[in-house]
Amino acid sequence: MRLTLVRHGQTENNLGGLAQGWTDVELDKLGRRQAELVGERLKAIQFDAIFSSDLQRAVQTAQPLSDALGVPIQTTELLRERSLGTLEHAPLVDLRGAFEKEIRETGESRFRCRPCGVESAYDVMARIIEFTRLLPDDFTEIAIFTHGMTEETLMCHFIGAPVESSRSFSFDNGSVTTLRWDFDAWLIELYNDTSHLIGTV
Repeated sequence: MRLTLVRHGQTENNLGGLAQGWTDVELDKLGRRQAELVGERLKAIQFDAIFSSDLQRAVQTAQPLSDALGVPIQTTELLRERSLGTLEHAPLVDLRGAFEKEIRETGESRFRCRPCGVESAYDVMARIIEFTRLLPDDFTEIAIFTHGMTEETLMCHFIGAPVESSRSFSFDNGSVTTLRWDFDAWLIELYNDTSHLIGTV
């Protein structure tokens, strides 16, 4: 089995440095072009399934590939970005500040604390584990369209790393990452590749 992970295309919130979480924003003009280029790049692969977060920025990124292959998009809340509680749509600097304050006041780790109702990294990992149990064993090629922090957590789960390792990963808008199952481990074949987007920025 091979998994192709795609982070959604750019949104105005990405450009403006605003936290998105479960806020259901659309792709901006560049993001829509990135989605088209992702579809162009991946349409030569006959995917058995296309999974996506149900938030429209992820679905819109998956749509060109779905259209090209005639494979329906299977949406799920399990692939959503981290919920940001009362910090939805806040500047990223405010989100970082809320984490620093919570850690300082409670002594809780960055990966377990929930400032202002934010999902913890462990909460997101629990969703990811539930999602991966849905993947059919007999599928050869699976595409997964999701979000930055969710994709970081997916990587940790697949390679058997603790959730605390999620900060070691970073994914650009419209990037492609692939993992291949090889006997007893997931091998990272491609990481955060954006070569198909050259010339769009």
